[in-house]
Order: sequence, then C-alpha cells, then structure tokens
Amino acid sequence: MKSRIHLRGVKLAWAVCAIQGLISLSAALIVTFYVDAQAAKAALYGGCVAILPTLYLALRVYFRGKDRRPEDVPGSFYRGEAGKFVLTALMFLFGVQFFGEQFLPLLCTYMACIAAFPVVMLTARID
Repeated sequence: MKSRIHLRGVKLAWAVCAIQGLISLSAALIVTFYVDAQAAKAALYGGCVAILPTLYLALRVYFRGKDRRPEDVPGSFYRGEAGKFVLTALMFLFGVQFFGEQFLPLLCTYMACIAAFPVVMLTARID
C-alpha cells in the first residue's frame, strides 16, 4: 500500500491552499499561452476566489485562542463558513465587474481549484 501524507488540522488547510495555488498558476500559464494576458489575470483571480475564502475559514477555525471551550468549536465553523460564503460571493461580483469579458477562464480556474478539496482528502491520511 502506498504511504500517504499525514495531515491534520491547519496542515490540511495549507495543503488544500497549496494545491489550489499550483492549479491557479498552471491555469494562468496555459491561458496566457492560448489566449492572452488579460485572460490569464482572470484565471489567477479565479484561483484567488477559491484560495482566499479557504484561508479565511482556516484562520477562523484553527487560529482561535487557547481558552476556547469545546462548545465554541461548532460556532466558529458556522461563522467561518458564513464568512467564506459571503467573501466568495463578493469576490465573484468583483470578478464579474472587472473580468466580465474573460469570465470563462476565471470560472474554470475556480472550479478546478475547488476540485482540490476532494483530491487532498483522497490522497492524504487524515489523523
């Protein structure tokens, strides 16, 4: 059996963000080659739409005080997910405003980055 990377807690979030960053950079390079620089900027922004809300959620959930009680954990997840949803929506609105002509690379890169979640979950051993 293959050995798997052991991930737990915030390391799991960093792994997802790292994979999303690689996907974003790869998409931007491909789009630059086949389309143009403005579409590549849209692709990079699509990656940011996936990465920044993920980082926000990780910071809300994992970087709380040491005095946090166990009953506070679900609330931090709910608030983090709500903030992630709002941040994603706002970033998409901004993306439509500034990258309306190149929205397809933005959306495709975002969807590819979102696919990083199950990839990391399937390839990592979560302790």
